[in-house]
Amino acid sequence: MVGMAKKSQLAWSTVALRLWELSWPLSGMEVLTFAKELIITAFVGRMGPFELSSLVLSQTLYNVFGNAPMLGIVVAMETFCGQAFGAKRYRVVGVVLQRAVLIVTLFNLMCAFLLSKAEYLMMMMGQDLTIARTAGRFTVMLAPCLVMDGFDQCMRRYLASQSVVQPLMFVTLIATMMTPIYLWFFIIQCDWGLDGAAVAWNCVQCTSLMGMFVYVLWFNSQQEPAKRTWHGWSRECLTDWATYIQVAIPSMVMICLDWWTFEVIVILSGLLPRPEMTMSMMGITFNVHALCFFAAHGLSGAASTRVGNELGAGRQRLAWLNTQVAVMMGMASMMIFAGVLMLARMQLGAMFATDPDVVELTSFAVPALAISLIGEGANTVLAGVLRGCGRQKVGAIINLGMYWGVGLPFSCFLAFKCGLGAMGLWTGLACTASLQSVYLSYIVFRFDWSLEVTRAKALIASGEAEFEIDEDPVPIGLPNDRSELDRIG
Repeated sequence: MVGMAKKSQLAWSTVALRLWELSWPLSGMEVLTFAKELIITAFVGRMGPFELSSLVLSQTLYNVFGNAPMLGIVVAMETFCGQAFGAKRYRVVGVVLQRAVLIVTLFNLMCAFLLSKAEYLMMMMGQDLTIARTAGRFTVMLAPCLVMDGFDQCMRRYLASQSVVQPLMFVTLIATMMTPIYLWFFIIQCDWGLDGAAVAWNCVQCTSLMGMFVYVLWFNSQQEPAKRTWHGWSRECLTDWATYIQVAIPSMVMICLDWWTFEVIVILSGLLPRPEMTMSMMGITFNVHALCFFAAHGLSGAASTRVGNELGAGRQRLAWLNTQVAVMMGMASMMIFAGVLMLARMQLGAMFATDPDVVELTSFAVPALAISLIGEGANTVLAGVLRGCGRQKVGAIINLGMYWGVGLPFSCFLAFKCGLGAMGLWTGLACTASLQSVYLSYIVFRFDWSLEVTRAKALIASGEAEFEIDEDPVPIGLPNDRSELDRIG
C-alpha cells in the first residue's frame, strides 16, 4: 500500500512538472500579448480622450467581429493536431496546419469585409458620429492585422501540439519589445496620429508572423525523418473541411460567448448612475482580471495538448490524470492571485486612478473579483480539456446556459433591480464563474475516458465522430496501471 501511494504521488508530481513546463511559456506569451495591447493603448491615450475613446471602440468591434471568432476557428487545431501527434500520425499534423490556414484565411477575409462596414455598425449602435467615423477608419486599417494573426495563430497551435512552446514566448517578446518603437516612429516621427497607431499595430503583427514563420521553417528542417510533421503542401488539405468545421464552430461559439459576456458587462456599466465612476472601476478590475486570467491561461493550452496527446496514444488513464492535476493547478494559481488582490485591495485602485471615489469603488469590487478568479481558474483548464477531447460543443452549450442564460440576467437583476450597481455586475459574474466551475467539473469528471480514446481514434482515422455529451458517463478512478505509472515516472 505504501509503495502504491508513493507511486501515485510520483505520477502526480511528474504530470504536474510536465504541465508546468508547457504552461509557463504559454502564460508568458499571453501576458506579453496583453502587455502589447496596453502599450498601444497608453500611446494613443496620450494623444487625447477622443483618440482613446475611438481606439477602445475600435478594439471592441475588432474583438467581437474578428479576433474572438477567428481564435475559435484556430483552436480546433488543438484537437486534431494534439490527438494526431499522440497517435504518432505525424504527417497528419502538417496536413491539419495546411487545412486550418486555408479555412482561417477565408474566414478572416469574410470578417475583414464585415469590419469594412465598421462605421455603419457603430452608428447603428448609437455611437457618436465623429467617434464612429474615426473608429471605423481605424478598424478598417486593422484588417491586414487580422489576416496575419490568423496565420500566426495556426503556426503557434502547430508547434504547441508538439510540446514546442518556449519559442512562442520569445517571438511574442520580440514583437512586444518592438511595439513602442513602431508606435514612436509612426505616431511621433511620421506624425500620422491615430492612423500611425494602426500602421504600427500591423507592423507588430507582421513582426510576430515573420518570427513564427522563420522558426517553423527551421523547426521543420530539424525534425527527425521518422517524426517529421511537415511533408510539403498536399491536396489532402482540401479534404475533410466539414470535419474540421464541425469542431471549429463549437470552439468559436464557446470562446465568443465567454468573451462577449465581458464586453456586454462593460456596456451595461455605462448605463448605471455616475457612469464615469463605474466604467472607470470596471476598466481597472477587468484589466486586472485579464492579467491574472492570461497568467494562468497557459494551463489551458497545456491541458489541451497533454490530454489530446494521451488520448491519441490510447492512454486514457494518463489523460484522466492530466485532467485532475491541471484543474488543481489552475485553481491553486488563481487562489494565489486572489489572495494577493485581497491583501492589496485598498491600493489596487490607486495604481490606476487618482480619483478617491474610483479607488474606493475598486476596493469594494475586489472580493467579488477574487471569487470569480477562482472559478475561472477551473473553467479555463476544463475548457482546455474539452478541446483536447474534441468536446467543444459541450463547452459551447454550457457557456450559453451559464453566461447568457444565468450570468447576465442575474448580474442585471443585482445591478439594476436590487440597486447594487457595479457591485451587482461583479457579484453576478463571480457567482456565475463559481457555478459554472462546479457544473463543468461534474461533466468532465464523469467522462468515460475509454470512450474518449475510441472517439479520438475515429476522429483521426476517418474524420467521422459525434460531438455530443454522453447520456451516462462512467466515472473513472485514479490511474492504477503499473506500466503507465512506470512510464511517466
